[in-house]
Amino acid sequence: MKARPILSKFAVSVLLILAAVSDAQVLKGFRFPEYDEKGQLKYEITGDEAQVQPDGLIQIRNLKMTFYEQGKVLMQVTTPQCLFDRVKRLATSKAAVFMERPGIKLSGQGFTYDAQAGRLEIFQDVRLVLRSTGGKAPGGGGS
Repeated sequence: MKARPILSKFAVSVLLILAAVSDAQVLKGFRFPEYDEKGQLKYEITGDEAQVQPDGLIQIRNLKMTFYEQGKVLMQVTTPQCLFDRVKRLATSKAAVFMERPGIKLSGQGFTYDAQAGRLEIFQDVRLVLRSTGGKAPGGGGS
């Protein structure tokens, strides 16, 4: 499964975007796309608002990460809010989190995302829904 390296790239991208945002400054309606060497969109990070808090953590509202493979949506991860620690490369929240890719939906309440480990941990009310993908492996890949 390609989720681990893709999610790690997300955290690095958020770090780069928000490193330029100073304390108390608000970045509204941000969009950060990343393209491969052929000009194909690899992933896009959007959010309604990001603000550096006095403690250095970054409050992000309505974060949406969309990952692409060969021009098609591979996976989306959304959360209404989270705090991102630039130093520890750690995103945390008590809010809901949703992940969807072909054949898989994952949701829950409260999460931690450790970019260094490439690990997403959902704390409670975790729900996993698997659906048939018509005989194709999730993400369109084969074995």
